[in-house]
Amino acid sequence: MPAQRPRAAFEPISPDLNLAQLVESTANFEFAVRIPCDSIDNNGLESFNKLVLLHVILGGRPLVIEGFNKRLDSSLFSEKWLREHYSAKMETARDLTNKSNIPLSIGHYLNNMPLLTNQWTPYNYQEPNRQRIYLKDIDCPPEWHDHLKKNIPPSLFYLNECLGVTSASSNKNGTALPVTGTQIITAGDLMSCLPPHMRAENLMCYIGHEGTYTPCHQEMCASLGQNLMVEASDGSIENGKQTKQGSSIWFMTESKDRHVVSEYWMSTLGHDIDIEDHFAQINALKGAPFKVYIVEQKPGDFILIPPLAAQQVWNRGTRTTKVAWNRTTVETLDMALNEALPHARMVCRDEQYKNKAIVFFALERYSALFSHVNETNKDYSNSQQLRNDFQHLFSLYTYILLSECFSRTLPEENNVEYFSFDGNVTCSYCRCNIFNRFLTCPSCVGTLTSDGEDTYDICMECYAMGRSCACISRLKWVEQFHWGELTKNHEMWRQKILELDNDLKDHFQPLPVERARLGKKTLAEICQEQLIMRPWVDITKPVTTKVEGKTSDSENTTPPRKRRKVRASAQSKEDNRCHICKYTEPPWKLASCSYCKLNYCYGSLFRAFNILPQDTMEMYHWMCPKCLKICSCGACRKNPNITPFEPTCTLLGHDTRKIADPRSVDSLVDFRHSNLRWLKNVGDDEAGPLKKRLEAEERRNQSLVENCIQLEESPQVKSQQPTDYGEIPVDPALEHLDNSFFMPDSISL
Repeated sequence: MPAQRPRAAFEPISPDLNLAQLVESTANFEFAVRIPCDSIDNNGLESFNKLVLLHVILGGRPLVIEGFNKRLDSSLFSEKWLREHYSAKMETARDLTNKSNIPLSIGHYLNNMPLLTNQWTPYNYQEPNRQRIYLKDIDCPPEWHDHLKKNIPPSLFYLNECLGVTSASSNKNGTALPVTGTQIITAGDLMSCLPPHMRAENLMCYIGHEGTYTPCHQEMCASLGQNLMVEASDGSIENGKQTKQGSSIWFMTESKDRHVVSEYWMSTLGHDIDIEDHFAQINALKGAPFKVYIVEQKPGDFILIPPLAAQQVWNRGTRTTKVAWNRTTVETLDMALNEALPHARMVCRDEQYKNKAIVFFALERYSALFSHVNETNKDYSNSQQLRNDFQHLFSLYTYILLSECFSRTLPEENNVEYFSFDGNVTCSYCRCNIFNRFLTCPSCVGTLTSDGEDTYDICMECYAMGRSCACISRLKWVEQFHWGELTKNHEMWRQKILELDNDLKDHFQPLPVERARLGKKTLAEICQEQLIMRPWVDITKPVTTKVEGKTSDSENTTPPRKRRKVRASAQSKEDNRCHICKYTEPPWKLASCSYCKLNYCYGSLFRAFNILPQDTMEMYHWMCPKCLKICSCGACRKNPNITPFEPTCTLLGHDTRKIADPRSVDSLVDFRHSNLRWLKNVGDDEAGPLKKRLEAEERRNQSLVENCIQLEESPQVKSQQPTDYGEIPVDPALEHLDNSFFMPDSISL
């Protein structure tokens, strides 16, 4: 059995929590910065946009803009209006207690919110089986959308399509908030550059009661989060029932702390933040080695959430109603491609935003705008920002194309299928969106569905990791754009950049030059080589395992003292032994050092050295851990010239079998297994486990005790607890917001 780490349990927040006292008494807690919405009018939209860029996007800190309740129509954003217009509308609510979905009408939910709220008291709020019903991710009423569009700064609003030229004068009434003079307005949401049918619908409403919550998470695809509380119960009597004042408590971190937060979640709390299934205890956050920003969100509070910043929300009172959406900018696209998407791929989280396609279509829009600027021959005051965005997008496009370049030495791929791009092709394993090239299996075509044949399509990133269907090889190439079209656009956009600034010609080179100076194999080239190396498996003729006593990818962290013998028929003359786990594997399952010829299985490299398969495959000359003098196997640890590598992060393991296509297999690394044994037991074949890791475990356990962090009860204990919902309807929660300190009426923008 793989090593298991104790998991911190869910601990609810008391209804009578004194938030101000909590922040004042906790060293790493502080209220998020607040500004009044009137300051946007007073200082101008351009200055406000600069503040958002510097403070939220680049600075990575949350920002609260308060006072929007004065601009919103209270008769429209009300429980009464919802009841009159959408009472019969059926939605799917989330039962947080049972982790299930339940159908109910908006009217039924609104009627029972006082009952759901009144079940909680300062004395029983920790009872595990009381209902927490959250009406989350429901469509925003179009009437609300239209009203918000007139009152929210356009650069922050959903699917902002204001990219273009404007000569409008400033407006002080708070409705449109345009910029002054003749200027170029950059897009506030690059999602708007996609064709309408490809855009993600993410303007959503969230209605919750006391005790509903959103687990800790990061915004999808490193996007910017916007969350406005439009209405909440105020403690008055509604429909003959007494209500309690509603608000939401937010716990947020800074973008720069994202790696520390992720490691703390795994190593100390025993949860993976990418799974989005744990609401951290306040005591756990008190002992965290990073700053936590607190917001108490009330009606009119508009929260801007930084990209990749962790956040969790707790709802209070009878009712909180929020409208939320996400925005994609040039900066967030960079973080999405380089960081957020690789994490999402590991846990098989849907990529709804089509980030690579956004880069392509945004370049088309920006290019057309540049052509307009050149034709009018006017001096626009902020065109430099447009140029910077265009250059940044072009660099991302170059990165995308380089990953898809075929090998210059292998035989040319002549049998590439063309499938016209419609933006809807996703990887059968990780579920991420595929922009252009991918692999499909001609043998694994399932039954016909309403959308056509159920093909098995795998993205290049997953295939390089060893993910595929059970056939493993003989997959066929498919592309959704003609390669000549993509490279033609690349050169056209490069020339446009040079027309604006010829001094950049050394920085932006033609694609063949960029490919030549890349210095490593491209992702497509890795897949080409692996298609040749990996064997084809006839799935109609299952084979039996011939090697006894071995996990799928040499999971043992140290060589066992007694290994079971391998049957003679199981070994091939070409098979080699892994330097770490000592098991025999075929060459395609091993990384071979270009210098000493030692072999390492990919499972050992991943868990013991934090090396993904593609990290070795992309190197023309790969140097193994022993040659780098960091090998941590038992024999190398006795060498005084070697400093054994210690894994830099905790890997809890991800069982994606319930998410990925059931035809999927992992042929190189079994990602279900953690690296906890490496963290604790590397060196067991010597005198004992690593002292440093044991001390770290002791410090962790001591921290749990000192901060009174409760551990999760076992499933057996949970199953014995009674379930009694009484009259309370079922519905869980998603997202909530909280308290902040008040700023002066104006702030320097």
